[in-house]
Amino acid sequence: METDPYQREYDFAVKVARKAGEVIREAGEREIKVSTKSSAVDLVTRTDERVERIIIDTLKEEFGADTHCFIGEESVAKGIPCVLTDKPTWIIDPVDGTTNFVHGFPFVAVSIAFAVNKELVFGVVYSCLEDKMYKARKGKGAFCNDEALEVSDVKDIHKSIIISEHGTDRSKEKVTKIFSTMQKILCIPVHGLRGSGTAATNMCLVASGAVEAFFEIGIHCWDIAAGAVIVQEAGGVLLDVSGGQFDLMSRRMICANNDDIARRIIKEIEIFPVVRDDASP
Repeated sequence: METDPYQREYDFAVKVARKAGEVIREAGEREIKVSTKSSAVDLVTRTDERVERIIIDTLKEEFGADTHCFIGEESVAKGIPCVLTDKPTWIIDPVDGTTNFVHGFPFVAVSIAFAVNKELVFGVVYSCLEDKMYKARKGKGAFCNDEALEVSDVKDIHKSIIISEHGTDRSKEKVTKIFSTMQKILCIPVHGLRGSGTAATNMCLVASGAVEAFFEIGIHCWDIAAGAVIVQEAGGVLLDVSGGQFDLMSRRMICANNDDIARRIIKEIEIFPVVRDDASP
């Protein structure tokens, strides 16, 4: 009887993430050809597509395409359904922080998560320009470059730093709600508001204790799946922005070092509708 299930998958995911990060760093030294996805600020590069192909092809070769499923940002953008089943499933963001990558802003991450029976088992986030490998397995703790992670022990919201992003949707109604929320949170007051430009990295900053919370509406499952495991294993909490249970496919989430800070922030969030990742086309 196997005493440590999915150890092989976990170790392999770390290797694949590092390999992908090397490809990204090399690409950053060359000319980047950029096209757009849903809007002028939702950028996609050849690197995104190449890295996703490398990751998925490598995983298929190692574990097989018949028994494992794959959800990848670029695959979904091309029309492949975003469906999470009970089968072992890899959830992949090849380049989280594409806009950062294009502009040379130094926060770009490879995010790889693994789910079984619709439950997240492990997550790997490689912040490749920083050379920081964040990783966690359910029930096994969270680590950065093999050093254990623990969320901040700050309990006073007024002494906290909060991370959020403004997303890629530039509709006036949504932008107004996003910045109204940020203004209300800033005026609680808190120590500050930040944003790295990558959801995966933001979640790892919560896990490492550098900030107290991160929230966003409009993110995708591939942005946050790996980070969700890392935050929880570092002692943090995950909730829906309404205060309900975290739902990977809902495209809305808050993670924090503790429940009190999460719920204090939730009071200020102006929620707007987004289409679920698993909604039928």
